[in-house]
Amino acid sequence: MATAAGVDDNEWQKLPCEEKAWKARMIGYEECAKLFRTQDSDKSPEFSKYLGLVKKFVVDPNENAREKALDAIFAFVEEAQVAGKTVGEVASGLISKCLNGRAKMKERAFDILLMYIEIEKQADIEEELIKGFENKQPKIVQACLELLRRGLSEFGSKVLPIKPFLKQVIPLLEDRDKTVRDEAKLLLVEVYKWIGKQTIMPMIQNVKPIQMQELQTEFDKLDLNGADKPRQTRFLRSQQDLKQKMEQTQASTTVSSSVAIDDVNVEMQEDLDPFEMLESVNILDRLAKDFFDKIESKQWKERKEVLDDLLTLLTQNPKPTPEVDYFELIKALKKIISKDSNIPVVLVTAKCLTALAKGLKKAFKTHAVGVLEVCLDRFREKKTNVIEALRETCEASYPATNLDQLSEVAIAVLAHKTPIVRQCTHQFLTKCFAMATQTTLPKKVLKIYLPALIKNTGEADAGVRDSAFESLGMLWKCLGEKHILPHVTDLDELKLNKIKEYAEKAVLLNSRGEPRSSGISTAAVPKSVASSINTATMTKKPGGATIVKPDVTGDKDEESTSPAPTTKSTTVTKKKTTTTSKPPATTNELAEEKKREPRPPKVN
Repeated sequence: MATAAGVDDNEWQKLPCEEKAWKARMIGYEECAKLFRTQDSDKSPEFSKYLGLVKKFVVDPNENAREKALDAIFAFVEEAQVAGKTVGEVASGLISKCLNGRAKMKERAFDILLMYIEIEKQADIEEELIKGFENKQPKIVQACLELLRRGLSEFGSKVLPIKPFLKQVIPLLEDRDKTVRDEAKLLLVEVYKWIGKQTIMPMIQNVKPIQMQELQTEFDKLDLNGADKPRQTRFLRSQQDLKQKMEQTQASTTVSSSVAIDDVNVEMQEDLDPFEMLESVNILDRLAKDFFDKIESKQWKERKEVLDDLLTLLTQNPKPTPEVDYFELIKALKKIISKDSNIPVVLVTAKCLTALAKGLKKAFKTHAVGVLEVCLDRFREKKTNVIEALRETCEASYPATNLDQLSEVAIAVLAHKTPIVRQCTHQFLTKCFAMATQTTLPKKVLKIYLPALIKNTGEADAGVRDSAFESLGMLWKCLGEKHILPHVTDLDELKLNKIKEYAEKAVLLNSRGEPRSSGISTAAVPKSVASSINTATMTKKPGGATIVKPDVTGDKDEESTSPAPTTKSTTVTKKKTTTTSKPPATTNELAEEKKREPRPPKVN
């Protein structure tokens, strides 16, 4: 059949995909899809010929033709090695032209965008989707959120990092459009699955109460140890070995295979520090103009008022801009800790310094020793609430310095005339020693601390004596007998046994202040150091004294440590054990005993 113009109706089928007639372009797109699928190699030169054209396919003005164009684009992205070069233009076009179109077109656009992630262009896709949040059409914003949720659900947070988009998602909880608000909430629920409550809550702490309640309700519905536990179900091209491993473990029904599946998914979860997600704030710019005048006021209520405002500011903005010079502010706060006689003022000041130390982290290093000096000295206050607040400030400040830099101040305070100051300083140092290794506590630094600690074991005040023994016990635990014993040979046997007793109870900590990995735990722990417990092996010595040998090992990346040797006179809480009594061993036999691995006791 011919048209009035004398051209056959099927003549348009011979035209290329660049033709003005949309039917011709449809056929062209179909032919392109076939061509892309039939290439022998992903490196075929045919793909390179279409690089420029594929970028234009996505913005075809006719919806019918555009649907066919998307099929061709999908084939190209899936088959061509050079497809990554098209991601910017194609992704942008898909978001602006296809996500607000027909359901079939939207779904095909999703397929293409997810395929770009599979060929490892996830950073580009995230960037374009985040740009899509600013689109004036709610339908496009909702689709961008939905795609991020699907991508996160399928690929996991290690492949599709949460950090780049989370800040931009939270404001969308208040969007005018309900579909956008609902999709933002669904995305945050998916984020919660991957990073957990402890990580996500600080990031969403400023959302409105009603929104927080809605989110909390959704969070509470999830069983993250069961059906709702997130698992990667789709893999990058470079993860095919991981995909194979996952398929093998899923095919098995043994307990060990389920553990293996969990292990695979743990590897695919993003290591996300919530602190890094926070916006830094210049605290000085937000202080009241008369702050430094009022902080010197003779009226304690005025001093406390401006300090309360500062604490509120630091609480709401826990990440002070590290590049700002806080010298004058911290100088004023140190002066209050050192000289102010009003307890409520001192308490809030200590909390302000704690917040600054935690927020500035390593940028606090120029202030850390000075803050520690005034706080350690102020332990003379003796009031429990003041001591606890100052202890928190000391522990927050310490990560910005080290035992070497602190040594001069510490040794001076260990000779303080007030016993409670020495006792609290011992307890603080014990925590520092618990986090130390042979690298961070070399012999030259150790020799600085030992004389003062040893001297304080002979003090009349029981609190000073015991806390000094505890510090020495932690050093013994941390560095081992061979590093400490040569320095304490002048101590009598009773004192030496006291040090060993504390060493047996000691728990080493990692740099975050958490007990180092040690498997099953059951031994006692000093309250001033940690509340975690470690495995202990019970043995019985001649004379009936029961002792505990802690089975504690440090993290792989920490220095190795030697457990404290047991002694006849050390007595701790007994456990029921079955042992065979032996005659008293000679000195040589005891030495040989230490060299051997402990064996299970014989049972008669």
